Amino acid sequence: MNARALVPTAAALVALGVMVSNGAVASAAPKAAEVTLVMYSETVGFFNVDSNAPGIDHGDLFHRELSLSRTPGGPVVGVAYSQAEVISHSPENDVDVRRVTVEDRLPKGQLFMMGVTELKRGTTPAPGWTDTYAVIGGTGKYAGARGTQSLLLLPDGKTFKVTWRLTIL
Repeated sequence: MNARALVPTAAALVALGVMVSNGAVASAAPKAAEVTLVMYSETVGFFNVDSNAPGIDHGDLFHRELSLSRTPGGPVVGVAYSQAEVISHSPENDVDVRRVTVEDRLPKGQLFMMGVTELKRGTTPAPGWTDTYAVIGGTGKYAGARGTQSLLLLPDGKTFKVTWRLTIL
């Protein structure tokens, strides 16, 4: 093969530059959709795994199973699973720091979230509690999703208002 054949000509480079500046190459990228979803997530199972010394220690787990509906107490359209692991605690400040992972199985796909939350040592969220986690991905309709999941624990103490603000590629 001729080594000169591998060297791009000035005309080819100019043509590529024109294509990029006109959007011919850039238009091949998928367009992102911005979506806001609101659902309600009701706790149906809660388990605390204290595998260390009695009391709150690093590694203690809080598992939650929840039903998902479009309205509070409405027909179940999905499920959610969350796990919070104590990663740090401060007896002086009476605070736990927990790494939280969440999987929401929604109609037409799943969303995956991750974040960190702080709570009074050894407690669970109380009505009025809020937090926001990062959406780190999804499947199906939500493949390529990024954004946030915001939670608000309602007065009944077991139902969360869940708001996702997503960008889906």
